[in-house]
Amino acid sequence: MVNFARPQYTSSRIRAAGKRISKDRGTLEDSLVLENFRGSHAYILNTFQANIRNHSRGIARSVGQRLKRRNTILDKLKREPNMPLSAMHDIAGCRIVFETIEELKKVRSSMHSARWKHYLTHEPDRYNYIDNPKISGYRGIHDVYKYSATSIGGRPWNDLKVEIQYRTLPQHAWATAVEVADLITSNRIKFTDAKDHYLEYFQLASEIISRSAEGSASCRPELKNRTLKNRFTTLDKKLGLLQTFDNLRGSSQKAIRLRKNTLLIFKFGDKNSGDGLEMKTYENVNRAIEAYDELEKFYGDSADIVLVRGESEANIRDAFRNYFSDARAFVDLVQSGIRHL
Repeated sequence: MVNFARPQYTSSRIRAAGKRISKDRGTLEDSLVLENFRGSHAYILNTFQANIRNHSRGIARSVGQRLKRRNTILDKLKREPNMPLSAMHDIAGCRIVFETIEELKKVRSSMHSARWKHYLTHEPDRYNYIDNPKISGYRGIHDVYKYSATSIGGRPWNDLKVEIQYRTLPQHAWATAVEVADLITSNRIKFTDAKDHYLEYFQLASEIISRSAEGSASCRPELKNRTLKNRFTTLDKKLGLLQTFDNLRGSSQKAIRLRKNTLLIFKFGDKNSGDGLEMKTYENVNRAIEAYDELEKFYGDSADIVLVRGESEANIRDAFRNYFSDARAFVDLVQSGIRHL
């Protein structure tokens, strides 16, 4: 039986801790408040991923889940100083990847009509980045649910939030390439504060993929096909990212038996961990969650640990392709897109 962390602090206490931490004035108690708030999301994450699998079974290509890492939370607090820690809605996150937009919409509609007490915290199209792509070129749809339980056992977690990301394979390939590029270039492309040429590179790539693979515009609809292709090709000659992505093999060919519950341990190369990816697999989800907590305490900020509950090895690799340094799907989509346009 898993002993999930329970929320121990009021919203005002969590908000105060986040504000001090964002200004580098946090105390030890503030750190404990943050850790409890973060860890308490594991319970609702486990609940929602089970519901998601019920609604997407036989349709989704892959389903993944993760708790936001502590240093990522700290980074977000500093990037968005006016956002209270207590209001951060993506500490618990689930991602569903589909073959087509039609399948995405079908499952999302099923989720919206579910007979549960949890509810959307926003208008349905507020985070629709397919119809309204981000300036970075990001495409996908996000839903934020507030957990609401009537049972005595579930009530302690009421009002915590979970973010569900819906993406198609082409959208996921683009987002994966951005994350890998952030790792290998030390840019911050996903936050749109990268150097201009990297930001434009992925804007153009998103437009190429969107037009050729899904028949719709992205963030640069004003560009003619010829101009789009020429500008991207010129930038890629300068940056060399397509070749870099194509050469990356990393751990994508790692031979390991993956079970249903897998922990991906992406180590950043400190003296305790060394570089690389380590995977631990468990037949039982309860043991996987317990191990998740133990490993996070052991590695601290020197590793990114993700619990993946995939139906197969292929699904796990699809859902967390960036952890295997594998952006080759992006390369294929861009190259075929250029030929198509």
